[in-house]
Amino acid sequence: MMAAGFLEEVRALRARGDLTPHHPSMRAVGYRQLWGHLDGAYDLTEAVRRGVIATRQLAKRQLTWLRSLRQEFEMEWLDPHTAEVSLNRDISRELAKLGL
Repeated sequence: MMAAGFLEEVRALRARGDLTPHHPSMRAVGYRQLWGHLDGAYDLTEAVRRGVIATRQLAKRQLTWLRSLRQEFEMEWLDPHTAEVSLNRDISRELAKLGL
């Protein structure tokens, strides 16, 4: 994300002047950490480290939530690469054919 211009995106959003760190959109994972960096709270390396940690924590909470839904509604997990019907697998194959 950083190589794709994430810092520049946050910098541009900050420069607009109508957003603050208290807006819900700026409290999202990654945005919050880069905003802190731009405010001088920590260097870029620390901001990226904090963003990675926050992403892992979010993923863990999401998996916990999905597991609880799976139990409650008796859902079955599908492997996106081996399931009979899999948009992920099919899109991945088509992208590979295009060399992407």
